Amino acid sequence: LRDVENWIEIKSARANNLKKIDVRFPVGRFSVITGISGSGKSTLMHDVILPTVRESLGSARVPRAGEGILPSRTSQLRLWPKDSRKEKSSLPQNAATSTLQACAPQIAAVYEVDQSPIGKTSRSTPGTYVKVFDEIRNLYAQLPVSRVRGYSASRFSFNAEGGRCETCKGQGVIKLEMNFLPSSYVPCEDCRGRRYNPQTLEVLYNEKSIGDVMEMTIEEGAQFFSAHPKIARTLSLLVDTGLGYLKLGQPSPTLSGGEAQRLKLVTQLKRGVNRAADERIRKMRKPGSTLYLLEEPTIGLHMADIELLLNVLHRLVDEGNTVIVIEHNLSVIAEADYIVDLGPEAGDAGGEIVACGTPEQVAKNRVSRTAPFLRKVLKAPRVL
Repeated sequence: LRDVENWIEIKSARANNLKKIDVRFPVGRFSVITGISGSGKSTLMHDVILPTVRESLGSARVPRAGEGILPSRTSQLRLWPKDSRKEKSSLPQNAATSTLQACAPQIAAVYEVDQSPIGKTSRSTPGTYVKVFDEIRNLYAQLPVSRVRGYSASRFSFNAEGGRCETCKGQGVIKLEMNFLPSSYVPCEDCRGRRYNPQTLEVLYNEKSIGDVMEMTIEEGAQFFSAHPKIARTLSLLVDTGLGYLKLGQPSPTLSGGEAQRLKLVTQLKRGVNRAADERIRKMRKPGSTLYLLEEPTIGLHMADIELLLNVLHRLVDEGNTVIVIEHNLSVIAEADYIVDLGPEAGDAGGEIVACGTPEQVAKNRVSRTAPFLRKVLKAPRVL
């Protein structure tokens, strides 16, 4: 942490049981907020950090002299009490928190990544969510057969008329309404679940139609489109995060919360890589850091999946982004660059900063409820 030049710094934050705490997080690092249930972790993230940073990014301005900005050798994102200012705020009414007085150029955006579904209908798939399906449709539209027939990229969309199967409207299944019972779905008899009409399926790339591609797993797709970097790069990211077994055309509602969350993280990682490249090319400068907020992302995940999730988070940080996570899982806490431990107890007996620093520093704290368990994890030998 000695090499960290920029920090997100919050002063006198008050919301729910938070007691005017002063806290900071390193920019470009992986930070974890810990503490027993009810200690104020969610309040700090959702009622203080998220709305305040969002508000500041939406109305960033250069501060005038004497507005609470202390001189600093580094450009920092500072949050100060809002007692003396009366302008309307978008912060929650129960959050008497701090407001941003100066926006550091290092924070360019803030995203909250949760385990909520990425789509509620079968029209949403992993391929469409990460936008790789757009590139696949463009590839099929450039094939000689498509040019002769006048097919554009929209022809290969199962959401648009022209190329889709009109019997099932491109969904691949027919919904059967049943009285007093849940609705049932059966494969479409005309397209046999492939979503497209026969004319569209006649267009082949390496002897595979667009319908065949929809049935491929992500890992198979990465190999099949290895000659096309834009497609292969995104699919390889998904494979690296352990999602290679999902089908490109698998309906999003069938994904678990953990799978949906990793898809969201890969989408942000893909955008970050592209954004960083664009910034370097156009402006020849280092792109700003994106702030990612996650609350207990390991819920419901197997230990192997947790390891894959950590790999994604570390890749985000390696790209220069900032990750702040609320977590109880000790393996994740031990992997953090920086820890903020709230407590010491829950409710009125919590809402204070008990310890902060590296995992090794927090483990030495005698008041923290997290420290004893963290010490055991840090002392345990790692299995390679």
